[in-house]
Amino acid sequence: MTDQLTGKQDVQRILGYAESIAKEARKALTIEFNQKHKGIQFNTASKILQDSLLAWFARRDKNVRVTPGPTNTTRPGEVRAVFNGEAKSVRFEIHADAMFTLTGASTDSPCYLKELNVTISRNR
Repeated sequence: MTDQLTGKQDVQRILGYAESIAKEARKALTIEFNQKHKGIQFNTASKILQDSLLAWFARRDKNVRVTPGPTNTTRPGEVRAVFNGEAKSVRFEIHADAMFTLTGASTDSPCYLKELNVTISRNR
């Protein structure tokens, strides 16, 4: 028979799991952007990133609830999005930071995903 995990150990186990699926999300979303979203207008990139990440988590694990948070596109070619996640009453934040290559100077210029990072941080 196995020992029951303490509350702190269980939280660490769940956060470790969230980090592992965040790595999966990064790989899957990078592939998706390179296949389906080549040359999208940069002003639509944050919404597409947000929708894609929400859809991916919903398909991947229905026990991990993800809700959208704020997005930031203050720098040309850069999108930062924050999501709230929860699994078994453990709350955490999911940060998606994407860098795009722009083909022009305006916000409606076509862009291509250059780099994507998806990380987990514990809500305090």
